[in-house]
Amino acid sequence: MRKRVALPLLLGLIAGAGFLAERFSRENSLPEDREVAEIVDRAHALLAASYPDSVKALRGAHPKASGCVKAVFTVDPDLPDAWRVGSFANPGQKYRAWIRFSNSAFTPGPDRNPNGRGMALKLIDAAPDPAATPRKNPPHDLLFINFPAYFLADAHEFLAFVRAGGLQGDEEHALNYFFPGHNPFGWRLREMAILYRNAAREISSPLRTDYWSMTPYRFGPDRAIKYAVRPCAPGATPAPDKADPDYLRAALKGELKTAPACMELFAQLRVGDMPLDDASREWSRELSPLRRLGRIDIPPQDISAPGRDEACDNLSFNPVNAPPELAPLGGVNRVRTKLYQASAAYRLGHNGAAATDPEKAWDDF
Repeated sequence: MRKRVALPLLLGLIAGAGFLAERFSRENSLPEDREVAEIVDRAHALLAASYPDSVKALRGAHPKASGCVKAVFTVDPDLPDAWRVGSFANPGQKYRAWIRFSNSAFTPGPDRNPNGRGMALKLIDAAPDPAATPRKNPPHDLLFINFPAYFLADAHEFLAFVRAGGLQGDEEHALNYFFPGHNPFGWRLREMAILYRNAAREISSPLRTDYWSMTPYRFGPDRAIKYAVRPCAPGATPAPDKADPDYLRAALKGELKTAPACMELFAQLRVGDMPLDDASREWSRELSPLRRLGRIDIPPQDISAPGRDEACDNLSFNPVNAPPELAPLGGVNRVRTKLYQASAAYRLGHNGAAATDPEKAWDDF
């Protein structure tokens, strides 16, 4: 009996000591702007090494797409006054939208491999700004993955992961981050558990799983939220053929060939001392239940229509693309803002491609 108690106790002490060491490390770390700059520089170097001149450059994050789909987002007609903020200010308002479904691994592989599954939602004409050029109504981007917490807490941990070679996406470099030495007090066991739980989740279709923003966003001048997306009706899909390396794309294409799909956008309001700068900590849904913001309707369509994949490749998403009252918060979002800007610029420049205009593409397809 003592042995059974001793092991969990030992692991708890290790994790607790690791947390204290982690906090001390953060308090004695580089200023965040320097950490972000180093992350961007290292990611740029990895992209340059991975994609010689003759090789088409892919995204630095979520490079493999299951497909891009057209959608229409409708703000909840019954949204209470307190929730009418930014893009959600007018109940019943409709926005054209693009959704990109993807896998998170740096190197694309078969869909059956353990992986995070991403959903990037772009609301078109969501933030009117007469002074903006060339478009008067810039889009609003919302980024999700199929797990409520991120395994990296903040910019400091993001840099540690990058320095360990984690962006290369292989097991060896990930283990270098989780086990940086022989001292167990420095092991990142909780972070490893988060990543494993996310990657181990199996899905049968991109349309049949829940997604979470993981990171917080402003919600007016003095509130913050996290976003979530759920299928309107999580009904079963035919068992996927996992021998097909692209079975998620096949499922998405098959489901939308003749029938529409529906998803719902929710917000979780921050209450109390829920952390703003630790993306690895979930917010309690018991203390703060999800509130529906609106509905995402996806009409039947051919995701493999000529030109669709190319337009999808040249479509960029970034959490900074948001109305000021819904701006991203926290160190992970500050990293992603700069990292995604640099990645998109490199990808388009390397490939000699023009950025996709989401409004024109929506009309064309």
